[in-house]
Amino acid sequence: MDRRFETLVYTDCRPGEGLGGGAGLQFQARSSDAAVAAQTLVKDRLLYEPPARWMADRRPAGEYPPSFGHLSASGYLATAAGVYLGREANGVREGNQLTHAIVTTGPEAYRGLRPAQLYGAGFWTTTPAPGCRSAPVTVSPEDVPYTPARARKFVLARPNGAAMLFALVSALERAGSDGRVLFLGDDVGDIVEWLVAGTLLVPRRRALELGFKIYSNDPARSPAPVVAVHPDFAGPATRVDNQLGYLVFDLTTHRHSPVAVTDSSDRWVRLFLDGDPRDAVDALDVAGESGIDDGAAAAALGLAAILHAEPPPEHAEAVVGWLRRGPPRLRDAYGADLTDLFAEMPERWSREVLRLLDEVGSDGLLPGKAAEVRIALLIKDIEEAVTGGPVTSEPPAPLPAGEWGPDRDDQALALLLEALRAPGRSGHAIEALLRVAHRYRADVHPAGLGDASAELARHLSRDPRLLRPAEWPHAAETEDLVIAALRGRAARGGAEPALIGDVWGDWLLRRRPRLPRELRAAALGAAIREGEDRSGLLRDELSAVLQDPDRYARRVTDLFSQTPARPDEMQLIAENAPPGTPPIDRVFRPVTEPVAGQGPVTTRQLRLCHDLRRRGLIQPDRALEVTLAADEILAGAVARLLGDPPDDRVTGLLTDIADAPPRLVRARTPRILAALLDLPVFRAGDKVFDRHPDLLDPYLNELAATLRTSTRAALAVMAFQLEGNRLRDDRTRKTALGKALDHWLTWVPDRHLAQAAHQVADVLGRKWAEAWEDRVDRLAGRRKRYRITHPFGGGRS
Repeated sequence: MDRRFETLVYTDCRPGEGLGGGAGLQFQARSSDAAVAAQTLVKDRLLYEPPARWMADRRPAGEYPPSFGHLSASGYLATAAGVYLGREANGVREGNQLTHAIVTTGPEAYRGLRPAQLYGAGFWTTTPAPGCRSAPVTVSPEDVPYTPARARKFVLARPNGAAMLFALVSALERAGSDGRVLFLGDDVGDIVEWLVAGTLLVPRRRALELGFKIYSNDPARSPAPVVAVHPDFAGPATRVDNQLGYLVFDLTTHRHSPVAVTDSSDRWVRLFLDGDPRDAVDALDVAGESGIDDGAAAAALGLAAILHAEPPPEHAEAVVGWLRRGPPRLRDAYGADLTDLFAEMPERWSREVLRLLDEVGSDGLLPGKAAEVRIALLIKDIEEAVTGGPVTSEPPAPLPAGEWGPDRDDQALALLLEALRAPGRSGHAIEALLRVAHRYRADVHPAGLGDASAELARHLSRDPRLLRPAEWPHAAETEDLVIAALRGRAARGGAEPALIGDVWGDWLLRRRPRLPRELRAAALGAAIREGEDRSGLLRDELSAVLQDPDRYARRVTDLFSQTPARPDEMQLIAENAPPGTPPIDRVFRPVTEPVAGQGPVTTRQLRLCHDLRRRGLIQPDRALEVTLAADEILAGAVARLLGDPPDDRVTGLLTDIADAPPRLVRARTPRILAALLDLPVFRAGDKVFDRHPDLLDPYLNELAATLRTSTRAALAVMAFQLEGNRLRDDRTRKTALGKALDHWLTWVPDRHLAQAAHQVADVLGRKWAEAWEDRVDRLAGRRKRYRITHPFGGGRS
């Protein structure tokens, strides 16, 4: 079906006059076979219903009211008008009627009219078609008498008319899903007038969906959501206070059931009654077909399109968005007027409205005004940036050719520079303004903003997460500002370098080649201080500068600018230092200061200091030099004693040990003890123990243990001399050492006893030799028994 209506005629037929071929009530004619599928719908819902009581009373046919109805079902729209004809065409019985129906599958066939407006149109017929083929129908808005102006006039002329219209429109909006609408009246014309007024004020699609039937003898059996009942057949359902689900509009008393007035009814009825009714209906139709779900926003669009009413701010976004997404037919009809309405004074709209309007301009729908809209949007973006609102750097879509020129670039730049240079502008706002500048491709140089540049640098240097270089114009300038600000902070010293390294370390290290020394030190120092693999990092950093002694020294200093180097790290630094590396005293201070001082010291520290001095990695220091010189003497004496020196050198070497500073002796105690225990012949160690009494106990412990396993005569003589001299009055020590000596005298071979006796006589003299002999004789029995039980020496050597 196209924009015309197919037609059906239903009436009583003589044989051969109707489409059924026989006699009786049937479809007498149709315009084409396209209407066949709608015949059942029309027959079930739209045929004239002669009241049985009136027919029984032989009421004249002229006193029967006409019928009028509409349906929407199974993809068909059908509207029908009927009249009562009286007796049968081929008999004398009452009940003959004629119903003329127009049928379509396309809403456009109604040409924008509501079905109720077709009542009384000139195309309706009250007589059968000349044959079985009826004429199709085309409607025209100009040919119908029921106009919006007529409907308004009718309503205002009725008692309680305005209130009833508010209620009726609200009821029609809900009819079907939330109750049914029932008219009670004896004048079909009045019922149609109300139905026209009511359906004009619901969306066109809704009006086409609302089936109605004037009259229905039994509303309970009618599927139509809107029915009319003649007062002669009123019943419980026709009472305004019924409980059967009907919203009743009693046209005989001008009363109606209570109905809650909806927002849309309130909106459109007021406009209809207070203004131009045609404009109200057109605005409602635009709203209803706009595709906007929100009723209030859709109404704002309709009013803007028809009445050129400026949309309320809360609906402006929806209206502007519709300019891009609305139905093309409506946009073609009203888009130009709407864009003119918005573009007339764009600065009065909100930022979001302007953003949407700018997109409309990008689509080429704001000829000659797109640039003004974009400038207004820029101003709003600037305001948002200054007040801390959300700001994007995403550039808007390009405007059509010719809309934006160099003069607009200059205007945008001037607006941004004015905002950026405003006194007291915060760093946060300046950064946001730079994003706005990037968005509008304004040629703003961050480094050329005077006080704003400094404030920006202070702001950004607080946290690298604030950096958005991809969203700023000339981002390299901003990075330079940040680096300069960080350098100033680092130069203040104290905790600043560490703080900078902790927060900015990764960011700075990625830019190391362009960093000033202070920031390299801050970043590298933090990397070492907090690094999980300090050794690996240190090796990597040192390997990069092995060919440049000066850079090597600077790199080491930077790495340990925030944390002291560990001994193993200092050793690594020393071992890898290229020849000519200048002194790095500050890095090695954790080891040089203890060695040069008066406190305890370790052999590791001493060895490292000797190495650093030899490599020239520390500056000459008198206290350190004195300590290292003394340590060289001590270490040399110990080494030579362990190297089996000539007998005549032993006494002098022991003197060197005795003369050494106690702190150095304590550091080298294990080696000194080893040397004293390794003497090939006895030499008294009294001078050593006199100067370093702390050596005595560890020496006695080692000596006692060694006497139980070693056959060396010098050890026994040393024990004998200590027992009879230094330990003479020290019973505890003397007893412990004496037991070890007695054990030695018991188990060693005879030749070792002889060696010991010889050394005692040579070194200690006759009296000591006699005492030695007495000691050996006293243990002779024990020695004999030991030999018997250990014929092979018991494994001793």
